[in-house]
Amino acid sequence: MDLSHRVLQVLIKQEIQRKSGYAIQVDEEHLRVQLDTIQSELNAPTQFKGRLNELMSQIRMQNHFGAVRSEERYSVDAELLREIKQHLKQQQEGLSHLISVIKDDVEDIKLIEHGLHDSVHMRGGMLS
Repeated sequence: MDLSHRVLQVLIKQEIQRKSGYAIQVDEEHLRVQLDTIQSELNAPTQFKGRLNELMSQIRMQNHFGAVRSEERYSVDAELLREIKQHLKQQQEGLSHLISVIKDDVEDIKLIEHGLHDSVHMRGGMLS
């Protein structure tokens, strides 16, 4: 995964050089807007905290009702529980990696925008 990420970084830098001096295309602008939206969602901790609090209260309610109806209790096999924990850990690692990649991509897009902005100003200075 590390090598593919490095290759992607090289391709990004190569594409920045190739596109230098050209206006941002419509699909690139849409991609930037989508990435900005994702970034703002990730930076809004209340959304995820609210969902987590909601789930915790549901678990507490289930535990309370479970104590009332002890004859309806379920048991989970230890191996199944271990597999569930492993799966959740992998999901969390995947999400962390995805967040990291998105943050890197947002930084790259900002760099591209900055380069394009400087290029436009340089061309404007040449035309005057």
